[in-house]
This record gives sequence, C-alpha cells and structure tokens, in this order.
Amino acid sequence: MSSLAPAAAPAPAPRQERFPWEPESVNRANLVTAALRQLLLSKLPAKGDHAQTLLVAAGALVGFAAQNAALEQGELLTTRRDLVAPESLMLRKTKDGRRFLAGRWINAALLLGYGHGFPLQRFVIQAAGAAGAKRTEFADYWEMERRIAKSATEGEFGQMEAGEGRVPLGRPQDLLRVFWPTARKVMIAPMPMEVADEPTLNEAHWPIAAAIVAARMITQTAEIVPAGIAANLVMEGAFIGSKLDPDLGDPGRWTLAPSPRGLQIARDDRKRAAARRIA
Repeated sequence: MSSLAPAAAPAPAPRQERFPWEPESVNRANLVTAALRQLLLSKLPAKGDHAQTLLVAAGALVGFAAQNAALEQGELLTTRRDLVAPESLMLRKTKDGRRFLAGRWINAALLLGYGHGFPLQRFVIQAAGAAGAKRTEFADYWEMERRIAKSATEGEFGQMEAGEGRVPLGRPQDLLRVFWPTARKVMIAPMPMEVADEPTLNEAHWPIAAAIVAARMITQTAEIVPAGIAANLVMEGAFIGSKLDPDLGDPGRWTLAPSPRGLQIARDDRKRAAARRIA
C-alpha cells in the first residue's frame, strides 16, 4: 500500500503594506503628493541642467520635513515635562556660530533602521533600481550622513559635493527658502469643496509623502540624470536639508534651548496659545 506524500504548503501571500495614513486619509495624501510634485516642477523643469537641482530640491524637502517631524515629537515630550534625549535630537553650532540639528529621530525618516517603516532611502533605492541603477552606484548613505554632520561642525555646511556626472547645483538651503513655505501650506491645506473631508496628515508622515515625490522625480528625470547619480543627489540634499537651522524655513516657529540633560523644544504658536489661556 503506497502512501501519499504530504502536499506542499501554499506559498504565503505577499504582505500588503499600508502607508500610515491609510485608509482614513488616502485622498488627502494623494492630493498632497500631487501638489508637491507640481510645486517642484513649476520652478525646476525635469529636463536639461535643472533636472539635477530638481532632485536636490526634492531631497531637501524630505529632509526638512523629517526635521519638522522630529521637532514635533520632541515638543510633545517637552510638554510632558520630559526632555529630549541628546542622541535623539541635538542642537549644535558650527565654528562660526550657526545652528544646525542632528540626531536619530531625524535620521529615522531618511535611513533604513531605527524602526521607521518608510524611510527615504527605501524609496530612493527602489526608484533608482527600477530606473537601471546598479547596486555599486549607490553611495554609502550612512557614511554620507556622517560626512555631512562633520562638515557642519567644521563650518563647511550646505554645499553639495562636486562629482563625476554632476552639473552645478543649487544649495539645499536656498531651495528650501523657495519651496518650504508653500510645501508646508500644501501639507495642511483643507480638502477641496468637491471632495469629502479627511483627517490631515500627521506631521510624522510629512517626510513619507515628500519621499514618495522625491522617488517620482528620480523616475521622471531618468532620461536626463543617470539613476545612481539621481539617488545620491536626493539623499545628499535630504541630509543637508534635515540639519539646517529650523528658522531658515520656518522663521520664529520653534524655540530651542539646550539643557544638560537634553533639548527643550517649544512651538511658538502653541506657546502663545497656552499663555492666552493662562491670562
């Protein structure tokens, strides 16, 4: 009597990941990413020499959004009379006295690791890989972040590195002065009258929405900018943008004060609202 071999177990279905705003704010997120894309392309065409600066600008928006999300997280801790641990978010100064930020909370939205499900690096590698970039063409992004942090400390901060295949590029800080005020308005804009209202995107999700747009810029410029170079431009722009003084994009919005035990953070509009309630 022959025995039947056990049937092979069916292959597990691939896990369908959701963005953190799903399903409550899908339409809003789609509108935000479309508006951010249009904002970038309205000032920097995806063709010609401006294409590389477009990629830097897209990365800088992700970086500054990551900084904003980290400051929001820190402000919530400060409200509870806690302080932000130094390694999580750090306020530093260059040799010539300019402020910049660093820390794991900012890097979480940019680099694989720290428990963040949708970091920029993930979008960048997927988009550039699909556009033909080889694994050897991607820079070591952890080392890139360390180099940029070191250059900030030494006062040589904000300039994109020259490299083979790169054209003269706009600086992330100059691009953010142009793009961030409108980008932030886009993130919090009300839904159009003809579309059902949805919850606004949590500020922790802003860098994810901006990362989606940055990945699309890699795809859109693929005929002009080699995908490996495009990926590295986006990541470098993001690292610089994430460390810039918050006052560059949002003048007067944040009050930051160092402490022996960490960093104190207050968002000025909330501070004024609290003062009015007390009065």
